[in-house]
Amino acid sequence: MMEPVAWGVLGATSRIAQKAVLPAIDGSEAARLVAVASESTPSDDYNTFGAPHPYDGYDALLDDDEVEAVYIPLPNKLHAEWTIKCAQAGKHVLCEKTLALSADEAEAMAQACETAAVQLMEAYVSPFHPRAQALDELLTSGRLGRIQYARSNFTVPIDSRDHRWRPEMGGGALLDLGIYCLSPLLSAAGRPVSELAASQVTSGSGIDISFGGWLGFGDEFATTFFCSFEGPFLQELEIVGTELIARVGQPYSPGAGDRKIELLGHDGERSNLEVEGNDPYRAMVEHFCAALRDAAALRHTPSDSIYLLRLFDRLRASVAGRNGGD
Repeated sequence: MMEPVAWGVLGATSRIAQKAVLPAIDGSEAARLVAVASESTPSDDYNTFGAPHPYDGYDALLDDDEVEAVYIPLPNKLHAEWTIKCAQAGKHVLCEKTLALSADEAEAMAQACETAAVQLMEAYVSPFHPRAQALDELLTSGRLGRIQYARSNFTVPIDSRDHRWRPEMGGGALLDLGIYCLSPLLSAAGRPVSELAASQVTSGSGIDISFGGWLGFGDEFATTFFCSFEGPFLQELEIVGTELIARVGQPYSPGAGDRKIELLGHDGERSNLEVEGNDPYRAMVEHFCAALRDAAALRHTPSDSIYLLRLFDRLRASVAGRNGGD
């Protein structure tokens, strides 16, 4: 058995840390929780998993020589600053999605980690559920036939007081939810985006509270997506092939009970492909630990993150063009 990776968490008061990633670290034999830090909350209020080294500042955690890897669930605006500081301190980094505000910023983060010889991975959890892996196998096997169309939608009602509504913190629906919608569409396409169009609904503060678009991949395949901070909770992914249609419910935050891919065939035939459930956050943490201990290849690389952010830049440019911007 490999030596557990010693973890620290910056911004340990965050909801995703408390509900998902801290339990994943605490419950894995591949990891051990060493340190947590918050700059706003006393440790007695958030150190729920009993990290032996609670800190009241992020720099103090980075000075802890026992910490090998750091999870960063801070607002998007702070990802680059603290990822680069982690790299300079010799810490591996699992940074919450979306990795950066722009592709250029993500490239600077990746370069800092490469220079320091530490690993960097975006904490994009969806690929670590067995159902996502089964969908990839359906695509590569050709069982769906020739892929013609795919659509992806994610709406979640987020209170307007949340930092994701604040432009100065890197808020907006595309940055927060876009990775979930677009990554599976890119996987289904298996080729670069050749053309696109996008539009958005903008809040009074200037963020996109809803963002939608169309992506073209040549003459034979197209996709649509929509993400929003308003409206009822909705997650859906549908991939249309010439032989079968694959539909996935709850594709972006799956739990242990989400085990089915619905398959629709000709003449209304319906069947389910069932997989084992898991805790995808624990699987993600253990995958990253294996990359550190065994030099296993990362399933989601910084290059993947940078490519997606370049696509975000193109989508924003499309919106600006439609609105008469530069």
